[in-house]
Amino acid sequence: MRALNRNERLLAIALGFIVLLLLNFAGMRWIADTMRGSRNRIAQLESENAALQHVLAERPYWTARQKWLEANPPAAYSERSSRAEFVQSVQSGIASQGLKIESQQPLDTERVGPLAVTNIDLVLSGRFQALIRWLHAIQQPGKYALIRSFTLKQGEDGNSMQLQVRLGKIYRVTASTP
Repeated sequence: MRALNRNERLLAIALGFIVLLLLNFAGMRWIADTMRGSRNRIAQLESENAALQHVLAERPYWTARQKWLEANPPAAYSERSSRAEFVQSVQSGIASQGLKIESQQPLDTERVGPLAVTNIDLVLSGRFQALIRWLHAIQQPGKYALIRSFTLKQGEDGNSMQLQVRLGKIYRVTASTP
């Protein structure tokens, strides 16, 4: 192999420098991408940690709730009487607030694991305050009532409100329940 002259050596050095520079850019890009991915993963883990810390902070509340539910289980479900009792208790609560039932439609009972939910659709009319007091009264602990959905509109006379509501009551399904 012959010896390189001065121009060839300068070109070889320049080519080597350019190759090293390109490799350096590629390496820096790879390092930057890796660091960005690591920062994103750290942010994701910090977010998960914050969410889990929040859940952990709520543990005493949910433990107390579980103990209360074990001490106060829902009533046992009966095909024959549960719906009638639920409808009767809803009607008496409505009457005690001075509300008027415009329509009432019992719905099918849903079974979800060890629970049964009896549903009813109602359209009520009356004063706004009475409707709110009734909604508050049916949602008290131990009553196991659900408000599935509701729509509140001003009545046609302008002085009253109309409430369309789907209520549910939770019952415990026992081994003897068909």
